[in-house]
Amino acid sequence: MEGSGSPRFRKLHFPVGLWINSPRKHFAKLGGRWPSAVSVKSTTSSDAASIHEAQSAPSSSLSNSTPSLASPTPSPSPSPAFLRPRPAGSQSRTKRLSHLFLRGRSNSERDRAVGDREREVWAHLAAPSSHHYLPPASSSAPGLIKIYGDALSSGANYRSLLANINSTARQLIAQVITRYTEREREETDDAAVQKHSPEDFLLCDVIGKPIQQPDGAIKWETECRRSVAPWECPLLLVDMWRPKDGFERRFEIQRKEDYEREEREREKEREREGENYQGVRWRRSRMSSGGGSEESEHGHRGRNTELRRSISDMNLSLRRRQGNHVSNDPRGSGNRPSNNGGVRDRKNIIRASKAEAKVGWTNQPAEDEKDYSSCDLEAMSQSLILPPTDRPYFLLLQGYDQSKDFVLYIMAGHMHVFGRKPTMRERENDRERERKGKRPLKVDTLLSAPDLLARHLLVRRDSAVPETPTGQALMRPFRGGVVTHNGVAVYRETVLKPGDVIGLGDHFLFLYRDPRVTPAPPLALTLPWQVDISTTCCPSGLVDRQETLRQYLGSTEAVLKFHPRHADSLLQEIISKNSSPDSGGGPLAPAYLLSIMIDHASKHLDPALTPQILLKSANLIKEIVWDNIKEFGDKHPTQNSTEQEGEISTPNVQKLSSDLRPLMFWMSNATELLNFFQVRVEAMEKEWEFEAPGDPVLTADMDTCSEALAQLDDVIMHTFQQCVYHLTKTLYSLLPALLDTNPFSSEENEKEKDGARGAEGEEKRGEEGEVDDVSALPPKVAGLVEVYRCSLMLSREACLSPPLTSQTFGYLFFFTNTSLLNTLLERDGLFSWSRAVQIRTNLDLVLDWLQGAGLGDIASEFMKKLSVTVNFLCIPKTRLIQSSWTSLQEEHALLSSAQLHHLLTHYKLGPTRAPPACWAPSPGTELSGDIFESFLDHPPLILPNETPRLDLSQPIPSPELQKEMTRLRTFLWGLDQDELPANQRTRL
Repeated sequence: MEGSGSPRFRKLHFPVGLWINSPRKHFAKLGGRWPSAVSVKSTTSSDAASIHEAQSAPSSSLSNSTPSLASPTPSPSPSPAFLRPRPAGSQSRTKRLSHLFLRGRSNSERDRAVGDREREVWAHLAAPSSHHYLPPASSSAPGLIKIYGDALSSGANYRSLLANINSTARQLIAQVITRYTEREREETDDAAVQKHSPEDFLLCDVIGKPIQQPDGAIKWETECRRSVAPWECPLLLVDMWRPKDGFERRFEIQRKEDYEREEREREKEREREGENYQGVRWRRSRMSSGGGSEESEHGHRGRNTELRRSISDMNLSLRRRQGNHVSNDPRGSGNRPSNNGGVRDRKNIIRASKAEAKVGWTNQPAEDEKDYSSCDLEAMSQSLILPPTDRPYFLLLQGYDQSKDFVLYIMAGHMHVFGRKPTMRERENDRERERKGKRPLKVDTLLSAPDLLARHLLVRRDSAVPETPTGQALMRPFRGGVVTHNGVAVYRETVLKPGDVIGLGDHFLFLYRDPRVTPAPPLALTLPWQVDISTTCCPSGLVDRQETLRQYLGSTEAVLKFHPRHADSLLQEIISKNSSPDSGGGPLAPAYLLSIMIDHASKHLDPALTPQILLKSANLIKEIVWDNIKEFGDKHPTQNSTEQEGEISTPNVQKLSSDLRPLMFWMSNATELLNFFQVRVEAMEKEWEFEAPGDPVLTADMDTCSEALAQLDDVIMHTFQQCVYHLTKTLYSLLPALLDTNPFSSEENEKEKDGARGAEGEEKRGEEGEVDDVSALPPKVAGLVEVYRCSLMLSREACLSPPLTSQTFGYLFFFTNTSLLNTLLERDGLFSWSRAVQIRTNLDLVLDWLQGAGLGDIASEFMKKLSVTVNFLCIPKTRLIQSSWTSLQEEHALLSSAQLHHLLTHYKLGPTRAPPACWAPSPGTELSGDIFESFLDHPPLILPNETPRLDLSQPIPSPELQKEMTRLRTFLWGLDQDELPANQRTRL
């Protein structure tokens, strides 16, 4: 104390953090140097008088029954016990604290210090309220305590129990249950009284305040509560711990089951709403600073003291370091009594700590003690935090609210979520998802900026991403969250390295550091003073930009960069300039260009843009295909007129093939786009695995993607239907020739060949080298094979996927088999060995050509039943007559009983020869079935689900596509230039 005056606590300029943060053992060590109360003897009666006056000030009904602590008449020589009596009420702590500071001073100084104002304050603090209990001075003296028992009897007020300082909560519970039970027994029948067990109840220490209602009634409002252990003494709790000003205490008895259930619900509510986050964040900071549970006995002075040191700890350390200087101070040697040594040391510590604090944390002059004394030293101690050494952390570079933002945010786990406090609606949505078994991610760091999402950014490291090396992490923004990585907007998962700068919204900037990576890597962003001025001011910058632009326009990489606002224009440009097979970009130009566009959007642009591009591209393709189908239908009506049905001429297969090219072109492109879209949608779903389940935005995006896939499905199915319908329609008019043509008649074949060459020579010119020639076949058989050849050329020219090519020819061969078999069964005049040999020969010619074209396996599978039927008719007559029904049925199992019976019944054995008896069916054989095959049993169309054939990681595959890519890049560059002023445009 530098001068005389009031000894009150607020005028000592004493750092409050010393009393709050210092360990108990340090406080006891300092107090041990001061003389005890027993050794201080008063020489006048003023001490005793002042003490008695302070003790006798509070009076109540309870205090009247309490034995007096001392005689009201002051004694001139009080005993040591009299000097430190047990004060009543809240006076206890105040008096002890005042005695602590008043020791070592003279009686006259103490008389001047303790005036009327101090007595009034102490008397007011010691005055008990209606809800407080004033414990007796003697531990054995009884006192009254009120216990509210609404849990025992609804509507009950309280019961007053007589207890002493050693009465436990278990004893009080038993007493109050007895009191309530006796009261109920008096009011009701004994049989109706409910039996209560003390084990089912617990005593609660409740802090709150009475609130007066508008109707005049008093209602208790609970602020907090805790359960009192059975062995705890409630009166001792009242004596040792008191509520702060404005609040009162009362004890309640509650059912244990209800209390535990309510506590569990409150804990869940706190976890959801993040109400306890400030405490969690503070405890986490203390934990990372060395305050682990295994070192709790060392307090904050464990092995990691250097991570966070309070002001008081620094003061004590400073005292030990400067002990010699204090002892040699001339102001403290021999001029004062020895019992003032503790005060002198403490004053020196305070002066030194204040001076050191100014040097360490401020630029103010050391003599400005008044400004510094007003600082909150405890708040300043929170800034004394060294970063952790065993886990990554985020260093705040820019925040939003200085009163709420921390400097360090430690990544304690392997997954860390940044966000803000959720709104009531967001909490309700989270609870609804939890009820459905979809628990959202818990937010680890709550930030205060209003432009952040409830879950804004996810960072994963180590075991959460085992494929990444140590020191690297993965960061991904949640859908709709504005996040930057080293100044560049990020929409998807990105590698995060130490030294990277993360931006959240418009306010927060963090520097990511991982102390496990040594040496520490440099910052990823170049600081303004580190930029080379010579490069920024170089006149060749414009030339470099022009050269970079030329390289990009002519690059062979499958990259097409565009701004989101140009997406619609680019989409229209791709579709309109590549809508037909003769556009010049190649057979898969639309699919390839759209895939590159979608690939760029899905990797570098807003995730909300990709589903929109998928749907718009699918709708544009569908509109073009619908126009092509309508145009094709006008050229080739689905039904012939009545006059033409009887005179069906040989169709012009080449013209049909030319008209089918646009449909086959779009069927091939739609198939490739469908495969690519499916892969992208699966990748999008994988990116959404950490998003909140059931998010309406994500649900809408998924619906948009599903609609785009459905549109492409429709395009593939309708183009496939149109192609196979018109091809089978052409086959239908040519298939009967396979049954009627005699392949062994050379003269007829030569005439037909000459006529065919004259009629179709112009149309076949230039195409002989592409697919196997059909000129060696009989003309009518060649006409049938020509349909297969044109179909194969169409699929190859359009680069149709192999699965869809197989299904197309599978349908054609199914139609061939069904149509020929039904015609054969209908025309019983063909049931002879000679006609069957001709049919077999023509059929072999067709199958041999298909085998050479690579379609033999598919043809053999779908035309197996026709081959079996023809083989049956080719059996020599002598052998057939000797065969029984059972043997024929076993050898030709593909034929039904009705079909086999029909063939045997109408087989041409001779004019007068009847079928042999061995051909008779076995008894009980079902012969009423239909002998004709159904066209409804065709194989279903299975949409492809395979890996896309378009590999965007490889260079552009053809010069045609390279030319189209250069044109589109120039088109996009022109759109950018049109938006710039004339003096800022770049010329090529």
